[in-house]
Amino acid sequence: MTGKRTGLSEICLEAPFPGTLLEALRERGIRPEDGCMGAGYCGRCRVRYLEGAPLPEAAERRIFSPGELRSGVRLACLHRVNAPCRVEIEFVQAPCTRIVTESGFQAAGEQVSGSDAAYRIAVDLGTTTIAMQARTVSNGRVLAEWKRMNPQRRYGSDVISRIRAAGAGKAEALKTCADEALAEGIRSLTGICKARMRPEILLAGNTVMEHLLAGLPADGLGRYPFSPVTLQEQRVRIGGQGTAQYDLTLLPGISAFVGADVLAGILAAGMHRKKEICLLIDLGTNGEMVLGNCDRLLCTATAAGPAFEGRAGTEGTDMIAVTGELLEAGLVDGTGLLAEPWFSEGADWEPKGQPGRRIHITQEDIRAVQMAKAAVFAGIQMLVRRYGIDMEDIARVWLAGGFGYFLDVARAAQIGLLPPSLAGRTEAVGNTALAGAFLYGESGGREEAARIREICEPIDLAAQEGFSEMYLSHLNFAEQAEENAEGPAVSGHDAE
Repeated sequence: MTGKRTGLSEICLEAPFPGTLLEALRERGIRPEDGCMGAGYCGRCRVRYLEGAPLPEAAERRIFSPGELRSGVRLACLHRVNAPCRVEIEFVQAPCTRIVTESGFQAAGEQVSGSDAAYRIAVDLGTTTIAMQARTVSNGRVLAEWKRMNPQRRYGSDVISRIRAAGAGKAEALKTCADEALAEGIRSLTGICKARMRPEILLAGNTVMEHLLAGLPADGLGRYPFSPVTLQEQRVRIGGQGTAQYDLTLLPGISAFVGADVLAGILAAGMHRKKEICLLIDLGTNGEMVLGNCDRLLCTATAAGPAFEGRAGTEGTDMIAVTGELLEAGLVDGTGLLAEPWFSEGADWEPKGQPGRRIHITQEDIRAVQMAKAAVFAGIQMLVRRYGIDMEDIARVWLAGGFGYFLDVARAAQIGLLPPSLAGRTEAVGNTALAGAFLYGESGGREEAARIREICEPIDLAAQEGFSEMYLSHLNFAEQAEENAEGPAVSGHDAE
């Protein structure tokens, strides 16, 4: 098969080719960011057939409007090159992600006397991002920071895709690209802190990320009964092959899907020392939640799906805010149905306070928000029930992570992501994984982490009686629809 560029983003291909159009394009160095490993749901390998368009697949009918499909828009991962074709590249860029390093909890340090030379590097190895901080041991002062997107995203945007990729022979590649990124960040920080001592490096990540970095099989985390190889503290050496080597300590985890990053969040918040009952929520593709106090902690993870990760040109917080605005405008009803003609073609919406910006919202986007918000609300409700308390007994709610940091809490309560009764007690606390990883290295930090693991009980939501009914009962926007039965005028936020 031959291929050539006929313009800035136009490619002519000749059959045959033993693979998909996406694979054919990759052979020519044309690579979109892979969000779903060819499963056809992320939409990031979008192309437009100018000649030789194949019939659309079911997945494409869910993602694209009829007008787009008629114009030849397809996903390159779903179609083989069985005939000559001419395509225009319309690869969707990855969601813009603001990487948060700030935390609402102070990593105060040990207040030791003497030299301020000793420092510690805390690492948050996330599915989407990597963040690092170098802090002085004496008082927790931030000396330097480093952050970037996780390069493992080329093997899939979520942990399940990464597990599948590892099982398909990419385990070493996944480990290597994380290893190289971490080594780059550590070199940068140690270069800035060059007059100081060699640091202790402490890493908090979810269980899948830590398994892949440590070179452990991750297949047990992708199928029932979701068994990790280990949840204990691990030591990993990275770097080498002509570059400096670094020893990392990986914090211990709690369960298969409540990992060391959540344990670090509990440690940073001091939940295990408080008498009052608190709720810690870290929202992402998996929404992790911890409820309790010094006597007892319950934790769980709920599959929130892609809604909180956003998509091309948007963030998850955009989707929450715009969903609320569409509800207020009467363009989405209580069942989550977009009004015509927006149901068929989608809506180009200008968010409040962002003049000139347009976000294209489809029925599929609204459904994703519905499923995510129902899963989180039902997860909170189930934890409260299992703990034997009422919502009113929760003294405070902490939203951890980048999504929570930028979330409009009022909008979240409006659409049913958070119980309205908790909105006034909710605050964003930023990157608790970094803060907790630093504290893990303090004198007594490991003992506190052991205490957390001792009193923290993981809950499998799918196995809880009544959870499915809870989830289904929170899918609709019924309460909001009743409030907006009259449907206010669109005024300045027209959808076209």
